[in-house]
This record gives sequence, structure tokens and C-alpha cells, in this order.
Amino acid sequence: MARLRQYLNVLNGWEETGAALEAYAAELPHLDPMRPQLHELIEQARDLVVKLNEHTASKQDAYKKLQGTLQKGQAVVDLIRTAARLHFGKDSEILVKFGVNPFRGLKRAKKVKPPANPGPAKPEAPTSTPTPETKQ
Repeated sequence: MARLRQYLNVLNGWEETGAALEAYAAELPHLDPMRPQLHELIEQARDLVVKLNEHTASKQDAYKKLQGTLQKGQAVVDLIRTAARLHFGKDSEILVKFGVNPFRGLKRAKKVKPPANPGPAKPEAPTSTPTPETKQ
């Protein structure tokens, strides 16, 4: 929609220029040959804007149809995959061919063991905040 407005703004500007050219035709006689050319281009551009609008509408219609088809297709594929999982079992490797990940067991969390021989504790770094005794 924004592009359509830009096209129409340009065409309106062309029409204003054409109207001004006609109004000052006596003062600009050397531009008379360009006047019919400008009017022809304005009409051609308006026809192309109408065609563009028609194509946009058909594109939107095709997009809606595609979305409906994709939804129906996904429902059928989901049904087929579920049936394959029921038939072959949830852990069968054949399910990979249907685009389904077979159940391969749960991964257990590894236990984190504390270090066997912890080194000596690090001494704390002295703080740099002054105390009342160290102020001068």
C-alpha cells in the first residue's frame, strides 16, 4: 500500500507539471512537443498502477490458498507420522525415514564430583577501604 501511494504521489506531481505547462504554454512554446508525451506517460503509468493492483490482489488470494493447503498437508503428515510411530514403535530407527526422531532414552545428568584433594585455601586479598585508624 505504501508503494502505491508513492506511485500516485509521483503521478499527481506529473499532472501538476502538465497543468502548469498548459497554463504557461504561451511563455514556454519550446516545450509544446513534450506536452503530449507527458500526457501519454501519465496514462500509461496509471494503467500500470491498475495492473499492479490486480496482481497484488491475485497474489494475496494465492497466498491464502497456499496457507490453507499447507495447513491441510501438515495435518495429513502429522497423521501419517503418528500412525508410523504407533506401527513401528516409538524407538524404531525406521521413524527417521518419516521425519520423526525415535526415542533413544533420556540423557542423565552427570554427577559433579568435588575435587579429591582441594588445595590450600587462598588468602583473602586486603581491602583497600580506609579504616579510621589508617586515615591521616
